[in-house]
Amino acid sequence: MTNERKTLLNEEILRFLYKNASFQGLEEIEQQQLLTRYKQDEKFIKIMEISISLQEMIQEVEATMPKMQDKDYLLSLAQQQRLLKERTVVEDNVYFVPFNEIKAGQSPMIVLLQQSATIKPYEVFCKGTIMPLFHLCATQKRDLIIIPFSETLEIPLHFKNGVLQLALFDRFLNEFKGNSAMIVPAIEQAFAIFAEDALCNGRDLIMITDNQFDDFQALAEEDYATRLESLDIEFSVIAMSEDNFELQPISFAQQVFFANE
Repeated sequence: MTNERKTLLNEEILRFLYKNASFQGLEEIEQQQLLTRYKQDEKFIKIMEISISLQEMIQEVEATMPKMQDKDYLLSLAQQQRLLKERTVVEDNVYFVPFNEIKAGQSPMIVLLQQSATIKPYEVFCKGTIMPLFHLCATQKRDLIIIPFSETLEIPLHFKNGVLQLALFDRFLNEFKGNSAMIVPAIEQAFAIFAEDALCNGRDLIMITDNQFDDFQALAEEDYATRLESLDIEFSVIAMSEDNFELQPISFAQQVFFANE
């Protein structure tokens, strides 16, 4: 009798992973290592199931809304080159090419991931919401930086080009800090990273929180709206509870999504 347990990876999860650009960015041997590592990991399976549900919801929304931005990703490379050629102006044998319309890469996406004791019941959900962001960043060839925080900050998890680097991904899945939460140091670290970003192209900052943090007064006293505008940062919040958000609102967020809706 063998002691080997049956894999928990079903066909739907495997299909999701192999379509995910962050998984595709791995070498084949790394893909197999990841599948072997997590094939019996119940937390990993639950995170994947949440990710699949969210991805389906995103696709349904995208199917009903015409995409108005990021036009580079609506066209194939050949179409982009043809459009560039068509818009080239010739004057006295001098070619004026609109290269300024094509930006070389995008700024990183930063996710501030609260990991205090109060948000522990939502841990799997919170991490599941990030998986579609891996795919987006890998598709756009942009870095994904996850900053876990509670009362102190953890070392940022820097996924180059959004690819699922195995050692970092294992930390992302399995590490959790606990204790209370301080939100201001996490925001300040994100600002520091963006301040060093030379691209300044599509700076996205996302916070995942239950709005139960100990430094609300310091948060309210700082003019983050002005600082976000000056650094051209798009700031969104994924909040676990609308009631808690109303008690300690993050008023300068441009978008807020509630997990309990």
